[in-house]
Amino acid sequence: MKSSKDLFGMKGRFALAIFLSAALLFTVQPMVGQTLLPVLGGSPAVWSSCMLFFQAVLLLGYLYAHALTKRVDGQRQWAAHGAILLAASLVLPLAIEVDAPWPGNPRWWALRTLAAVVGLPFFALAATAPLLQQWFSRTSDPGARDPYFLYAASNAGSLLGLVAYLAIEPLAARKAQALGWSAGFWAVAALVTACGYAARRSPAYAPARARGKATGSLPMSDRAMWVVLALVPSALLLGVTQHLATDVVSAPLVWAVPLALYLLTFVAAFSARGFGTARGWGTVAPVAALLVLVVALAEVRYPIIAVTLAHLAAFTVLAMMCHARLAERRPHAAHLTGYFVCVSLGGVLGGLFATLVAPALFSSVLEYPLAVGAAVLLRPHTVRADITARSPIVRLLWRAAAVALLIAGYWLVSAFDEGTTGREWVSGGLFAWTRALAADAESAERLVRVTFAVPAALLLLRPRAALLFAGLTTGLLAAASTVRTGGEVLVRERTFFGVHQVTSVQDGAWHVLTHGTTTHGLQGMRGKLRSLPTAYYHPSGPIGDVVFTLVPEGRFREVAVVGLGAGALAAYAGNGVRMDFFEIDEAVIRIADDPRYFTYLSDARARPGIAIRMMPVDGRLGLKAAPAGSHDLIVLDAFSSDVIPAHLLTREAVAIYESRLKSRGLLAFHVSSRFFDLPPVIARLAADRGLVAYVRHDEDLPPDKRAEAKRASTWVVVARDQRDLGQLARSAPRWIRLSANAAKPLWTDDYRNVLGALH
Repeated sequence: MKSSKDLFGMKGRFALAIFLSAALLFTVQPMVGQTLLPVLGGSPAVWSSCMLFFQAVLLLGYLYAHALTKRVDGQRQWAAHGAILLAASLVLPLAIEVDAPWPGNPRWWALRTLAAVVGLPFFALAATAPLLQQWFSRTSDPGARDPYFLYAASNAGSLLGLVAYLAIEPLAARKAQALGWSAGFWAVAALVTACGYAARRSPAYAPARARGKATGSLPMSDRAMWVVLALVPSALLLGVTQHLATDVVSAPLVWAVPLALYLLTFVAAFSARGFGTARGWGTVAPVAALLVLVVALAEVRYPIIAVTLAHLAAFTVLAMMCHARLAERRPHAAHLTGYFVCVSLGGVLGGLFATLVAPALFSSVLEYPLAVGAAVLLRPHTVRADITARSPIVRLLWRAAAVALLIAGYWLVSAFDEGTTGREWVSGGLFAWTRALAADAESAERLVRVTFAVPAALLLLRPRAALLFAGLTTGLLAAASTVRTGGEVLVRERTFFGVHQVTSVQDGAWHVLTHGTTTHGLQGMRGKLRSLPTAYYHPSGPIGDVVFTLVPEGRFREVAVVGLGAGALAAYAGNGVRMDFFEIDEAVIRIADDPRYFTYLSDARARPGIAIRMMPVDGRLGLKAAPAGSHDLIVLDAFSSDVIPAHLLTREAVAIYESRLKSRGLLAFHVSSRFFDLPPVIARLAADRGLVAYVRHDEDLPPDKRAEAKRASTWVVVARDQRDLGQLARSAPRWIRLSANAAKPLWTDDYRNVLGALH
């Protein structure tokens, strides 16, 4: 008979092995993704390809674990999985050097490369958690009857892996990271071997089939519900992340907080201690949904922290409710692996919907309100109200009423869209009283929109109306995410790179291009303002200094621009100038090239002797393909968003840029950013290659320049020799020479400390 100490030791070994394997799964994903970025040009499609690959392999690992436990007796499972771990260890350490991509679609090359680099080790680790839980359930440990607490350990390990990589990345180069990860894999393999050996020696250990017959088969409805309860919070996670990045705060690592909360809800739901019931969380869920609804209808944007916390709090409640229901519906341990296959399948389907289906179907982040509505539908209260209907006809009528309220809610908010016939009737006739309470028409419209949340809240007073509440809330939320006040939306287009929107403001006087919460260009559409470069490209700003220095000397002929925006830099093009714009997002090219939205490019092409070319490719790859010594000026304008393309700011990248410059050519970096301090990074890169760098922080915005839509900006110009800068080098304190700090690490393709560049 084993002592309690031995029993605790067995539980501890299993928990530690599962914890560490999950941590390795969550550290390898960003690590390998960083390997592909410089080769594929920093496209967000790299991350979507990585996510798709890892989710698919995770599901395959769970399917393998399920098949192994059902078809192989317990004594042989240990040997079979040991062989998989041994085979995976033979491809270690991870190879972080990859070949050039194939011609054609880079997604397939990325998937093939991921499979070759990390496929087998990831598969082996993915199968480890469900296998160990199944093995533990057959031991004599007191916790073996309900081994699902080990799933909490798995998610806690995932959380640790997420946080650990954020801390490790700035401290170690990718080769060192790969070696460390490989050492971790070998440690986990040893732990799994020890756990398998301990389980085999346990008196209670028995073949899987003999243990599973007693519980019988599970109905398909149970399996379907497991999939749905995993699918909805998975889609909700990606939806709230996309919403925060697009409409609230475009900040670095904005994805990390929702993911951490998502993992914590899994930990809490499957913890042996317990953190509330699904019904208890379901009672709070309508309040969470109403909070999101009011914020969306009122278009509350400030304070940013409060708005962010509101969405995160609502997400946590809804995810916790779904995961609590998932935990409460867990089956007997004999069906453990099948259960986790369904959970994994739900996660994959939720991810596919949010990352592939939604961007193809919706021009806005519509998956977020749909996921909120789906979560509300999964409340135990909603389900109970539906299944306790007196007859099938009554149940059908309730469902039809919910759909009708969804459509009505969407129509009510949509009536505020510019150009709709119902707009004046709703805002002017039905709720004319709001104009007396609001400071302006826009505020009045927002007040009207908020009142639509009142009938939704009143539906909560009657438990039988839970389904109606879900329908109305979903309709109102969906419309609020697409219909906005404060200007007419001329076009909205969504790609892998985000949501691009052009808005007409001040009665059509200005057109504004935004990507999420970041302004990427604007143009005056009347009079002389139409030909004036605005925002960060104003003639009185730093880039104006650069252009006016080069033009008199005939050094503004061949220009390359990485990042298009609205195309404002084309306004500087004169006779004999050729400008090549490298823009990775073809939606931006379509928008900037359409004179209905912006005319910088079409006006430049109409002037004699000017050549404007669009290159739909990553700037680094595009410049690498350009002839050596071919450009007078290379402008890098890709660093104003929350996620900087760090592959454009490495030693290897700067070497490419320099080789494409003429003998007296210049590099101009636009580094205006709310979050990153990039001039020191560029100074270090310039010093490494023996170049000189100057910076200008332009915050001089007199009223006449503000009227011309000038924005504060920071630019760094780099040259081979100080004399190549002309008057710029003699205009201190307007332009200040940058001194490199040798203590600052040099960014390379192998090492980039992005977090260290935060303000």
